[in-house]
Amino acid sequence: MIFGDRKMKKGSILIAVLVLLTVNLTVLAQDEERDVVEMGFFGGLGIPGSGLTDWKTGGEERAAKTGFDLGMDVGYFLRPNLVVGLNFVYTQFPIDTGDKKSSHNHRLYNPNLYVKFLFEGESNWTPYVKGHVGLENPKFSTFIEDDVAGNRLRELSYDPAVALGLGVGLIYYTGYYGGVFIEANYHQAFSKNAEATYQDDLYEFGEDLSTFDIHAGIRILFSSGG
Repeated sequence: MIFGDRKMKKGSILIAVLVLLTVNLTVLAQDEERDVVEMGFFGGLGIPGSGLTDWKTGGEERAAKTGFDLGMDVGYFLRPNLVVGLNFVYTQFPIDTGDKKSSHNHRLYNPNLYVKFLFEGESNWTPYVKGHVGLENPKFSTFIEDDVAGNRLRELSYDPAVALGLGVGLIYYTGYYGGVFIEANYHQAFSKNAEATYQDDLYEFGEDLSTFDIHAGIRILFSSGG
């Protein structure tokens, strides 16, 4: 009987130890749970700045008008309030051709590296600042001289140019794993010496361009632990 009581006591102690270990591991897992990756999908307004609002080609001004942009972010959390990542932004600006029957655009294709610093607090609202550096891959509507098809406007791909920018934004968390955001960015590309070639003719953009964009989107978080 005494032997049986000892076995029961040992069994009770073992169960208690296992319960304590389980509780401790659960708490540890919860403590280690953190955001690892963010993904964002957005769209909005692309507002042309210097180099686009006064650009001339073929002796005439082909000013860009307000257009739109689309893009996505993929970032990794170095710390709970610091994200580094990659993004891609496509921007399209309509231009004034002087011909209502003809429509042409300037297009920008921008892969970037970005850094985002979040000002986290107790609220569902989180402001942040964001900087980026990348490559401007422009496609501009350019007046070309063509002896066969005739002189006309044609979208030409110009040399990539280094670009950088700075922005601010505001996130509203609709749930633990994501939310919506609005963001404004200033973007500058060193495109003055960017060139394009068409039928052995060389075309130079001749100006550094700038843009300002305002967009809204959704943000999805992927976490580890817990």
